Amino acid sequence: MKLIDRYVLKKFLLIFALSLLAFLVIFNVIDLIEKLDKFLKAQMPPSLIATFYLYQLPYYSNLAIPMALLLAAVFTIGLLAKHNELAAIKSSGISLYRLSIPLLLTGVLFSIGSFLFEDSIVIPANRLRMDIEANNLRRRKFAKKVTFTNVMYQDSPNCNIVLANFSTRDNTAHRVTIQYRDQFKLVRRIDARKMVWLPDNELWQLIDYKVRTFDDNGNEYVHSTANDTLIRFNLQPEDIVKTELNPETMRYQELAYFINRLRESGNDSRKWEVNLHFKLAFPFTNFIVILFGIPLAAVRPRKGIAFGAGMSLLVIFIYYGFIKFGQVLGYKGILSPLLAVWFGNILFLLAGGYLLYKIRQ
Repeated sequence: MKLIDRYVLKKFLLIFALSLLAFLVIFNVIDLIEKLDKFLKAQMPPSLIATFYLYQLPYYSNLAIPMALLLAAVFTIGLLAKHNELAAIKSSGISLYRLSIPLLLTGVLFSIGSFLFEDSIVIPANRLRMDIEANNLRRRKFAKKVTFTNVMYQDSPNCNIVLANFSTRDNTAHRVTIQYRDQFKLVRRIDARKMVWLPDNELWQLIDYKVRTFDDNGNEYVHSTANDTLIRFNLQPEDIVKTELNPETMRYQELAYFINRLRESGNDSRKWEVNLHFKLAFPFTNFIVILFGIPLAAVRPRKGIAFGAGMSLLVIFIYYGFIKFGQVLGYKGILSPLLAVWFGNILFLLAGGYLLYKIRQ
């Protein structure tokens, strides 16, 4: 079996590499055609354009790997069936289940590696790519965003500011939480209904605020007031616009830390929890597409490999649609964040397992 396992894996990995290369070429060529006019208008040198696409390569690789794995699974089993190798293997007493084990184990390894790849390479490269795009490309002027939600800013090493929402129309924040810490221990907290920026004095005005202090024993002392007060922070309105958070540019630990701070401040963290769980759920796609691709190629060998390839692309797009649909259900609070992002995975895992179980051995 070791000889057959090596033979199948070699064929599988070769097809995977060719498929991945083809997807990357297609993605980058389409993107280059779309952005070529912007590159020319911005007069970007070829070296900077090459650097831009070098930083973009990990992002496209992360998207293309599940597609390439699905095609590799379909073509590997399909070619074995086309050349009567699959029939010869079965006649020797080796079932398709046993033949699938090295492919499925490869899917598990790709799932683990995909998470590490995204967290350590894709996200840092995306940040560098976005810097090039922001600093060099001359884009059309879009309407500026006026409302920012769940804004978090570290004003100093011991002071964190959380704004439930902030409007750039009048530079006003609502549901404000200011946390003061001493060596990771919360010692003081200010909650304000509203905070307004006063540009003449470069001060913030707190309106309808409450001060909580905590002693070494954890006892809480509350002071409420209906009066207003002025307070100075390093934070300014332009900093809020610059520090808009995007979960796609945050690593797993960074996003988890951000969610914990949101919870501590009493703000809704559901959307961010969905994105956090998605970072773990999406890499599992690599295992599921292989599980789905094996019976997809073996169940109808007479229709040929082209049919399997076409069905593979259809399946992957339907699969991605279910993943996004689950995310929306999580954002709306219809499903829990954990169940929402695993909704598509669970559905296709059951479907792939059922197809693999039903095919003839």
